Amino acid sequence: MERIKVLTWKKISLIVPEKEDTKLWYTWVNDIETQSYLGSMYWEIISLEEEEKYYEEITKDTKTKLFCIYTEEFNKVIWNISLMWIDYKNRKAELWIAIFDKEQQDKWYGTESIKLMLKYAFEVLWLNKVLLRFIEFNKKAQAVYKKIWFKEVGRLKEDKYRWTKYYDTILMEIFSKDFLSK
Repeated sequence: MERIKVLTWKKISLIVPEKEDTKLWYTWVNDIETQSYLGSMYWEIISLEEEEKYYEEITKDTKTKLFCIYTEEFNKVIWNISLMWIDYKNRKAELWIAIFDKEQQDKWYGTESIKLMLKYAFEVLWLNKVLLRFIEFNKKAQAVYKKIWFKEVGRLKEDKYRWTKYYDTILMEIFSKDFLSK
């Protein structure tokens, strides 16, 4: 099936998710190492039925824009990226990105995908600000976000419990004027 590409840049495209993608998500989301980086879940086991239900709900939610990240080079879906809790009145949203395919990590796909999603947020949805949050031990993510001009705006102290220790959640934001001027 030909996938619908919403935006394309260099090596990747943001494509419309299809129900068939839930089988990949189901496999990836049940990886405990991957889960340790996700803020919303940790040590949970998700059934395929639950993942399919999530797909049905999120694709109908007008305050969420979910895309699969598709690599042209390998002709496959490697990650998901989304704008969550879109507030059209105040023109802001929160960015989520899940780096699932471990073979494709550290290859600039995350940086390209985030830039594409910000382009969509600021030039298509006309948002003013995009926020994100991540767990402090995720130094790779932090380096990517800083490279894309996100600025740290706060911390939720001892917010996540991983491996017998509490970690801060770091909050960052970027404004359309800052992104578009680059």
